[in-house]
Amino acid sequence: MLNKTQSISARLSADDYAYLMSIDRNGAVTQSEKIRELIAMARESVGVESFPRAYIASGETMLPIKARYADENHRSLLVEALLEIVTEGAAAIQVCADQEDFAPALEQKLLPAAEAFLEKILLLAVQQDPRVIDPKVKQKIQQRLDGLLNR
Repeated sequence: MLNKTQSISARLSADDYAYLMSIDRNGAVTQSEKIRELIAMARESVGVESFPRAYIASGETMLPIKARYADENHRSLLVEALLEIVTEGAAAIQVCADQEDFAPALEQKLLPAAEAFLEKILLLAVQQDPRVIDPKVKQKIQQRLDGLLNR
């Protein structure tokens, strides 16, 4: 029988590691937290209308793109936000596609992803030195936000 907690070790391919680290759920940051979230997602996945199952499927589709990004020397919060909202958006669409009230269901399912996306965009605008490749990106986002908020 296992102790209260059990330490594990695993060798992962670059693609599998990129996928694991792409999990952005419940504030998971460390490898251990992401593995626990992956296990929770697997436990929750019952039936074809399961968001965790759809998330895993859309994540697998995005995996080569995320792995390519991870292999590059450039880091961008904007790119990471986009990759994550595309993954979560595809999962939400898949889960809600057969629901009678598609738009209301999709809106509710997308809300957490939209909030996370907006949070990352706002971070870009307010941080002194945000993680962007081109500094002009920060200026463009700041200008656009200022224009929208000061109407």
